[in-house]
Amino acid sequence: MQTQEIQDTTLRTLANFVIEERCAAFLETEYLDCKRRLLDSFACGLAAFHQPACVQTRDLAIMHGGTGYSTLLGTHVRTNVEMAAFANGFLVRYLDGADTYPGGGGHPSDCWAGLLALSEHLQLSTEQLFRSAKVAYSVFHNLFVSAQLRNKGVDNAFYVTVGTAAGCAFLLGLDLKQTANAISMAVVPNISLAVARTGSLSTWKAGASANASRNGVFAAQLSAAGIQGPAMPFEGIRGLWDLTGPFKLESFDLGPSSLPRMQRAHMKQFLCDYHSQTPVLAAIQLYEQLNGESIESVQVHTYEFAHNEVASDPEKWAPNNRETADHSMPWIVAGVLISGSFGEHLFSADQLKNPIHRNLANRVVIHEDPHLTKKFPAEAPCRMSLKTYSGRYLDIEVSLPLGHPCHPMSDDQIKSKFITLTQSVIGDSAFQIFDNIWNLSPSEPVNQLISQIYLPH
Repeated sequence: MQTQEIQDTTLRTLANFVIEERCAAFLETEYLDCKRRLLDSFACGLAAFHQPACVQTRDLAIMHGGTGYSTLLGTHVRTNVEMAAFANGFLVRYLDGADTYPGGGGHPSDCWAGLLALSEHLQLSTEQLFRSAKVAYSVFHNLFVSAQLRNKGVDNAFYVTVGTAAGCAFLLGLDLKQTANAISMAVVPNISLAVARTGSLSTWKAGASANASRNGVFAAQLSAAGIQGPAMPFEGIRGLWDLTGPFKLESFDLGPSSLPRMQRAHMKQFLCDYHSQTPVLAAIQLYEQLNGESIESVQVHTYEFAHNEVASDPEKWAPNNRETADHSMPWIVAGVLISGSFGEHLFSADQLKNPIHRNLANRVVIHEDPHLTKKFPAEAPCRMSLKTYSGRYLDIEVSLPLGHPCHPMSDDQIKSKFITLTQSVIGDSAFQIFDNIWNLSPSEPVNQLISQIYLPH
């Protein structure tokens, strides 16, 4: 776009918000919440460090990333900004344990990889990184709740690209026109298809998010270099609205009594899809009541979105890879009822072939309950009942998972999750790394934050 006036009202609203955030107050509570979200993302990424697909993307970044200033998480290797964003984004998303906006919003934590890579490259401070994360989460969430693009077949990775581009425009200090160009170049070439998360899932489930973060960084860099995007990416002829229909953004000013957009992202206790969080809790409690009895059948009542997302495809009852299994309510429920706990053991190659696990999964029936559907997304309810071969019936209902905004994780619980996920990878240094990052001052450079996370190879 060549004129100073931005005629696309949606684009103008987004670009104005980014510019206004440069002068906005950044509260201590916002700084702390960013630390919580970043540490949670680091935990999920480090836990996935040795997963084959994550090794492949890291090797790709090392091979083709050239030289640069952006660190590959868990190493002392530096590469260019785009490849660091992709490889680190793949790590964070792979085990599906970071925060989410339920109901089709996807994972705003996917923006961190791009923001980290660029802020380290620019030698910026931790506070500048965190302020950019506030921008990214806000743009991401506003687009999600306003546009609801999942219903149009557009994947939630789209929100990652636009949110990351907005956050990176903030980091680069772009002016209004440049910021609008960055967002335009994030929107136009990055309409990601929701097929990435249907049926039998692939490693692109993580790749879509990593690619989105990388593309958001690149869009901002293009604008900084003087490249211009289409003037009407949302509202113009053949723009986004022609595909999705029109939508109007919410006001970015939520008011002092409203929950900030970052805090509206639900954190996860368990590393699997969000809609299986309460079923896991229900299954753990039922297991404790079984006293070793064998299960004849399991009935799970859930809300419509959960049923559609993780319990409607036949592949969910016989997953052939981790990507499908961690998005399968029947598989997860069966595994927890067998072992009494949730963990990576549910998704190992051997477990996916386990006849006992497969047999019980086939006896898990998932029902969409209209009464529970009305409660979502204010709650994530699950009612579960089972019958043993001795004729005993057990049932339970769980409404809120740990990490829900109405049932948030405490700082001690966030630390416990970090230690649990990373100790097997980085040893007892996990405690020191958590404390070091938790105690970082706002003025500390970003490279000080990320360089201390190193895995001996």
